[in-house]
Amino acid sequence: MITKYIRCEVPTANKAAFSTGQSLWKETAYSEGFRSQLGGWNLSKDKPASTKAIILAHWQDMESVKNFMELAHDPIAEKTNQVGTYTHISVSYLSAVMNIPALNQAHQHSVESAFIRIADCYIAPDKADDFLLEQKMLWNPGMQQAKGMLGGQLCQFIDEENHYLVISYWESEAAHRHYMAEYFPRLKQQAATDIIHTISGHQIQTEPSWRVTP
Repeated sequence: MITKYIRCEVPTANKAAFSTGQSLWKETAYSEGFRSQLGGWNLSKDKPASTKAIILAHWQDMESVKNFMELAHDPIAEKTNQVGTYTHISVSYLSAVMNIPALNQAHQHSVESAFIRIADCYIAPDKADDFLLEQKMLWNPGMQQAKGMLGGQLCQFIDEENHYLVISYWESEAAHRHYMAEYFPRLKQQAATDIIHTISGHQIQTEPSWRVTP
């Protein structure tokens, strides 16, 4: 699976116009190889004059992405009229490395999730295997215990060897907050300290009108 990771800086005055345009990407659902798309607003308050919109689009493979970009992307983009509603856009492509299982498999990677947590991790040189093993043996089972965790993915940036995203989907912001209070401290205490070089993250309140499913 391929994840297209889109980040847009949107002036607060343009939020409504950007959101209206984003809701018009539903035509993407008709493209071969498309799996799902969802996103929303980063809850960070560090830039009061602007807001970061984050969108995650999941595709079967890069061939499907390339076909979409060549055949369908530009006509849809023209209809959305989003150009001018944001001041900066970044787009990255990542390949799936590992699933983060939900306790209830019926909810795995649910596009109905109201909250997304993204951990952006740069891994220390020669520590990739340790990172993947710790994710599988420590973090995945730890998150799986938390009520309201709907699964997720560990993905690697295609053009950056030591750069990963840990994406987890949650029933609500409150469910994630409970995990951070009741589970995260214990897991962090058990985690190695020499694997992750730097880490940053996003907490995203999803916008229902941005969801796209086949």
